[in-house]
Amino acid sequence: MRIIKMFALTAALCGNLASVPVSQVVAEAQTPALAVGPQYDTTHVYVAPDDFDRFVASLVAAFGGTTSKKGEFTVTPTPSLTMSQLVLTPVGTLSVFGFKTPIPYPFGAERTGYLVTDIDALFGPHAPTVPL
Repeated sequence: MRIIKMFALTAALCGNLASVPVSQVVAEAQTPALAVGPQYDTTHVYVAPDDFDRFVASLVAAFGGTTSKKGEFTVTPTPSLTMSQLVLTPVGTLSVFGFKTPIPYPFGAERTGYLVTDIDALFGPHAPTVPL
């Protein structure tokens, strides 16, 4: 009975694969699987609380876009208070933080950048080079 169930499962799987076009299977096999944590959904920017509103306004003036409603939150697992606002621009989304308490370590040490799968396609012949 166990062999029959295993054979039926194998046949069902093979039957499903047979209905997928080869071009789709090849394309999916060539697409790299990338994943990042939710903390990389936006670029985090830390500014002094006194400069917060002026900084957000300068981002919108420079790049265009909109902002979310500004709020004050505890965004760390330790006691802290920060102003926070999203700046949604055509070039990307930034999370602006203006801590009113000391910034708890390691907050503020995030890495940032863009995920690029093919730098040559992005920049063409002008791709930046990094010396080894």
